[in-house]
Amino acid sequence: MPERPTAVIACRVLQDLLESRLADGVPTMWQDVGLHNTPNLMAAALQQRVDALTEPSNVIVGYGLCGNGLVGVKSRQHTLIIPRIHDCVAMFLGSHQRYLQRFFANPNTYYLTKGWIEAKDEPLTEYLDYVKQFDEETADYLVEMKYRHYRKLCVVGFSEAELSACRPAAMQVAAFCKQRFGMDYEEVIGTTELIEALLEVSLHLTEPNDAFVVVPPGGEVTTEMFLRAGETAPPVAERKGR
Repeated sequence: MPERPTAVIACRVLQDLLESRLADGVPTMWQDVGLHNTPNLMAAALQQRVDALTEPSNVIVGYGLCGNGLVGVKSRQHTLIIPRIHDCVAMFLGSHQRYLQRFFANPNTYYLTKGWIEAKDEPLTEYLDYVKQFDEETADYLVEMKYRHYRKLCVVGFSEAELSACRPAAMQVAAFCKQRFGMDYEEVIGTTELIEALLEVSLHLTEPNDAFVVVPPGGEVTTEMFLRAGETAPPVAERKGR
């Protein structure tokens, strides 16, 4: 049986991490970062991308469950390979286990990465956009409702050099979040372990791997696929108030 080609459908925030590790010629489709803010629209957007692939493929899906945003996506003639994580922050931390450790230690943490900073997907820019769209009073109310429960702003980078490059923009966001919501600031070195494992597992689908959800042809993504023993529902997401 001929080997299926690989394709990638992922959030644009992962583009740098994935693109540099893909073989030449692999079809890639990068989704708008803003879909994280509207998980009810995510499944339809992903389904459109899946349906656009005409050749049966092993499709790497660069998302977590993301507020149930993947639920209902049908694999059609493809095989979908998805990190078994509740929130895409886990991809930057390197594993579901590290995500949970940080989640339970600091449940009210808002995460930023190079990709989110470059996409201007953070509280300061959101506030300024609200001011332009509405007025200061409305902008104050909207950001207060969305971010008041966060107690920490954490920037995840993959090296000291990356954190240094991100720091000027991150500190502007941090100053806004400190003044508005009293958020403390933290920097963490992440790891690409989960990203690299995701690419590796797409080449060895016959080997069981608890870190990934594999949806065979004719299948459909469900919440239960992402739950582990003892879990009845995903933890509340740490980003975007999803």
